[in-house]
Amino acid sequence: MIVNTRRLFARLLPQLRVDVVCDVGSMNGLDALMIRRAVPEAIIYAFEPNPTNFRLMETDARLKARNIRLVAAAAADQCGAADFFLVDADYVRHDARRGMSSLYRRTDGLSTSDGAVSVPTARLDAFLGSRCAPDSCLALWIDVEGAAYQVIEGTAGIAQQAQLIHVEVETVPCIAATQRLYPEVKALLRKFGFRELATDRAASELQFNALFTRRDLSPWSQCRVSVLLYRARLRYLLVEAARRLCPACLRRYQAVRSAWRARREATGP
Repeated sequence: MIVNTRRLFARLLPQLRVDVVCDVGSMNGLDALMIRRAVPEAIIYAFEPNPTNFRLMETDARLKARNIRLVAAAAADQCGAADFFLVDADYVRHDARRGMSSLYRRTDGLSTSDGAVSVPTARLDAFLGSRCAPDSCLALWIDVEGAAYQVIEGTAGIAQQAQLIHVEVETVPCIAATQRLYPEVKALLRKFGFRELATDRAASELQFNALFTRRDLSPWSQCRVSVLLYRARLRYLLVEAARRLCPACLRRYQAVRSAWRARREATGP
């Protein structure tokens, strides 16, 4: 089912009583701020291995004011250190390439030849094992440019506590020849007890986001998830209809909403 997975993730966090969230591959902390609005009392860790991104996040007053806990490390399948391959980006203005550096040297030519830096790596089960209570309910937001499988492998010890996972996946090796693809990510999550709830684009697309919940949720939680899922699907269909019938109206609405969201980010919750 195709929906706005970002919006649905935010709606599900309080419904599933999530109290610890990891924003893995945070880039600039904006996703962590979105998560904070959804669960004001939760502990939120923002993992960002890119040194320049991390320095900018450290000076971002919004992240400090919302108590986003910054972690200068790459979540992975082992603890230690690894090469992290940087992509040239404009760190002054908004530039999507800020989030395109990776634990893989990219095969699309974006990784700079001399741009590898050594960064700490951490398994999420090891990181959270000493920081979270055994009865904590976890959620993961994963956007790591081709390395999602390794991040999920590193959650093996806490998989039973995780209720919700939002992950960016690829269907072809567009970032690196050896990267693990969507079917493998989905199979690993199935092994860990998850089911796919929705995606934000067709599963035939090059890259998209997928949202997973645990298969063993309580009947009441499953009911709430189903209600929110079908509401999200209805909203998606209405937006798509508006896009076809009056694309200019939809663009104006989205521009107003984006401006409102930017003001809210600047002034607080």
